[in-house]
Amino acid sequence: MKPNHNIEDEKWALLAMSIYDDDLKLTAEEKNKIAEELLSEQKEKVELLGMVEKVDLYFDLKKYPAEKALEKVQNKIQKRSQSSFKRVRKLISNPLMRYAAAVLVAVLLSVAGYEIVTNKAELPKILEISSTDQVVKSFKLPDGTLVSLNSDTQLKYPKRFGKETREVTIEGEAFFEVKPNKNKPFIIHAGNAQIKVLGTSFIVSAYPRARLVEVIVETGKVQVSNKFTVTEQSNELILDPGDKGTLVYSSNALLKTTNQDPNFMAWKTHNLIFRATSLNEVIRNLEKVYKVNIRLADPKLNGLLLTAHFNDYPLDFILKVIETTFQMETQKIDGQYILKAKS
Repeated sequence: MKPNHNIEDEKWALLAMSIYDDDLKLTAEEKNKIAEELLSEQKEKVELLGMVEKVDLYFDLKKYPAEKALEKVQNKIQKRSQSSFKRVRKLISNPLMRYAAAVLVAVLLSVAGYEIVTNKAELPKILEISSTDQVVKSFKLPDGTLVSLNSDTQLKYPKRFGKETREVTIEGEAFFEVKPNKNKPFIIHAGNAQIKVLGTSFIVSAYPRARLVEVIVETGKVQVSNKFTVTEQSNELILDPGDKGTLVYSSNALLKTTNQDPNFMAWKTHNLIFRATSLNEVIRNLEKVYKVNIRLADPKLNGLLLTAHFNDYPLDFILKVIETTFQMETQKIDGQYILKAKS
């Protein structure tokens, strides 16, 4: 009987899997029948190598789900009787079958090694960019997305984004202008929150010391998720322009409100708007925008209210306006600005 080189591929796969798993995918009788058909006149090494070429087609790691196969084999083992194992061992004791198994294992290990090395080589390099406590930094990501980092912020991103998503990790505060791509969502990992968008502009604030994550949307829609949700209701928010999403670590609550802060982007634009704003709040904004330390000499001055609009004015000019408005004066001691009432 001549070897049947046109035998159906299914038989090669069945025999190969039974040898590779070593715990039976087929009964002993089924194995014997297939072995007789395939190996009756293939006792020479050259013929066995021909079989390996066939097997290789079925054991490419992407086509043979090893995890699922292992699970099925384990279930099979639990159901088999002792007599079944004896029949298996008898079949595997055949020298020719042992040789075929050894060749098959060698081929499979080679394929696995190649895939592992290839996949490792293809892992994208992770880059990191950071801003100091005195500098706001802007740059463009590989996909064309524009990012502005506030002070004391770190952003990690791949040198090349994957095929399905664009993922970055942030610690601090940044303004994103995401390049639209409906087939590849842009995902930001920020502390306990995950922010997902297709193309929009928004701010993410996730300083670890704050113990919360804030997202304020300027344009488009943004999805904010809680990575460590307690209930399904608190798992996700959809934010529209003007919305603010807040994830509070202490309560694990995800809250949606309307943004009431007109200066949420002032650290980037230096455009400050005050509408009957307490002097204490004015100072807080000035410190954040100009990276300085300002103090009121008398706590009673906190209740003074300022109405003004400063569009990219220098700090000294703004302080002069405050001095004139409230009859105050400014001293600078050891790099700190001190505002006090005129004597």
